[in-house]
Amino acid sequence: MNPSFTSTNGDTVREAGRSAERTGERLAETASDTAAKASSAARERAAQAQRWARSRWRDLQRTVETQPYQSSVWALGIGFAAGLLVMGLLLRRR
Repeated sequence: MNPSFTSTNGDTVREAGRSAERTGERLAETASDTAAKASSAARERAAQAQRWARSRWRDLQRTVETQPYQSSVWALGIGFAAGLLVMGLLLRRR
């Protein structure tokens, strides 16, 4: 065998290995950046959802305080409807 051929071939393999390692590092860095962006977006959406829920809760409290009779009627109606649904489901199983 030609010694220069094997050393060139070995150099080529080493260079291909280094190239693959650099590519892997770039892919890992890209994946890390993408994960960080997704995590940041998820945190922002969660914060928006919390703000929206708090706002809706304050609106509900304000409505109940300003219209207590209407709120009571709604609560009783919802409770009655829920009771009918639960009883219907329970009686069907028998």
